[in-house]
Amino acid sequence: MEQQEVLVEGRFEVWQQLAADIAARHRVETLQKPETCMVMMQAKDSVEKTPFYLGEALMCEAGVQVDGTAGYGFALEDEPERVWCLAVIDAALTAHLPEEQEIRAAIAAEERRLQGEQQRERDLVASTMVRFAMMEGQ
Repeated sequence: MEQQEVLVEGRFEVWQQLAADIAARHRVETLQKPETCMVMMQAKDSVEKTPFYLGEALMCEAGVQVDGTAGYGFALEDEPERVWCLAVIDAALTAHLPEEQEIRAAIAAEERRLQGEQQRERDLVASTMVRFAMMEGQ
């Protein structure tokens, strides 16, 4: 999984605690307060590999500075608190603050948790799949 995917899909409480810890120890300045906007979702045609637009999607974004280093957070849907926290985490990682190892460990732990959830979901789906060869008696 990519880091941004983990941040967007991970538990909000984890990122909220990390952002609060960073804000307690460092100067955090909001550059762009969390705002919602609409973005065009692009996909590729599976046959011709040409891009096309699926339609619009609601997105939320925010920008901050942590000790002078900019960070940006974004997520689909209207999640202003999450995107502010993600912006703080992004700035902290970019600035290589002392909390960087703690942040990376939290991201790795959330990635493992999400992968476990995805595997359980795949296993559940696989258990309901019809095996036609078995149905024919072969």
